[in-house]
Amino acid sequence: MNRISIAACLGAVLLVSGCASSGNTSIRHETSESIDQKIHDDQTTKEQVRTMFGDPLNTSFTDSGHEIWKYDFVTSHANGTNFIPYYGAFSSGSHGQQKSLTIIFNKDVVWHHTLSSSAVKSHQGL
Repeated sequence: MNRISIAACLGAVLLVSGCASSGNTSIRHETSESIDQKIHDDQTTKEQVRTMFGDPLNTSFTDSGHEIWKYDFVTSHANGTNFIPYYGAFSSGSHGQQKSLTIIFNKDVVWHHTLSSSAVKSHQGL
């Protein structure tokens, strides 16, 4: 192999090895607008939500007894500096996006819903 091929292979390996995701993949490509087209307050039922997104990651209740379902999805990518010899050993991190879909039910019907999305970062080391 020539040097260009080796460099290209190494670059491809570094790009692929630096990605991770976790959570409910059913909301991976959702936006606030797409969620609003699928979920309608005072109309959409629990079974319809379960059919669209599966079982929630977390359930809880409000003080007034309304059930809350929460779906989360996180993607993260390793920072490029993680792969610099010596530097990466002392300072590493990642960056990505987190989405949270929260649905509050009044009995078996959606009362309120929201999808939030925010950038997330982590850093370890010096």
